[in-house]
Amino acid sequence: MLALKRNAVIGLNLYCGGGPTLPPSPPGSPSGAGTPPTPGRLLSGPRGAGPAALEKALETLRRVGDGVMEKHQLAFQGMLRKLDIKNEEDLKSVTAVATHVFSDGVTNWGRIVTLISFGAFVAKHLKSINQENCINTLAGIITDVLVTGKRDWLVNQRGWEGFVEFFRVEDLEGSIRNVLVAFAGFAGLGASLAYMMR
Repeated sequence: MLALKRNAVIGLNLYCGGGPTLPPSPPGSPSGAGTPPTPGRLLSGPRGAGPAALEKALETLRRVGDGVMEKHQLAFQGMLRKLDIKNEEDLKSVTAVATHVFSDGVTNWGRIVTLISFGAFVAKHLKSINQENCINTLAGIITDVLVTGKRDWLVNQRGWEGFVEFFRVEDLEGSIRNVLVAFAGFAGLGASLAYMMR
């Protein structure tokens, strides 16, 4: 099950601008086999989901997260300036920010995406100061905050599957096609009735 948590960290890491690498596994646990299940599976996608489901979640996260970053860029810049993150040790302050986001007891996908988007904003900052090696740690911090503090909520929302469903964008082309087919069917029915009435 540790592998599933790794998928969550990899997904966050990719969104945050890092590579798909992770910190080494803990000593004595070569591949995570035999490790008890962790809450990290909540962010890894539906059980048995393949790469396509995880890719859909990442695509949705990028789309929604990029919009959040664009909308809240000034606020994120101000928070980053206050936190003064220059190295891996400074990333501990991200945990305090994450805790504050949910301090009023309200959890929703908007807040979760905002936290992840702030993480991506911090990751871009880390890249700009040549601290890319800290992005794995940052992704791990955000993942741990979410799967530890928001486990029950994530279970109730069906993890990434619920996330993708919540932020689903209507397929405009498909909707137009359905309307056109319905219109053609109605027109065909009308023509048939007119022909039969002759």
